[in-house]
Amino acid sequence: MGKGDEAVVFKARPNTVTHKEPFRPKKEARTPLGIISSTVVQPFKLSTERRALEQQEFDQRVTEKEALRIKMEEEQRRERKEEKEITRMQQEQVHSAQPIRRYKPVTVKKSEVPLTVPHSLNF
Repeated sequence: MGKGDEAVVFKARPNTVTHKEPFRPKKEARTPLGIISSTVVQPFKLSTERRALEQQEFDQRVTEKEALRIKMEEEQRRERKEEKEITRMQQEQVHSAQPIRRYKPVTVKKSEVPLTVPHSLNF
């Protein structure tokens, strides 16, 4: 038997656990609600509630921004319309000369009615 044989030999320790009494946890005094008296109950908030509130605030901000954007677009549209109306009115108010119309030439002919002879009135 060499050095390698000694390492292979197994020697078990004696079993002492079977002679000891098994572990039993101690029961603590409980209140009628079943809560340990040293425990303090604190209110809690679920993450879903917090996220729902954050989402609601975000949605509200988005709707406010959208309403503001629509209002600004409407105002810009109205301003552009007013500017177009002003430029149209300015164009209409500019005086431009009217060209002389061409008619048939007028021919003067002598009247055949005799001239009136004037005479004084007697009052």
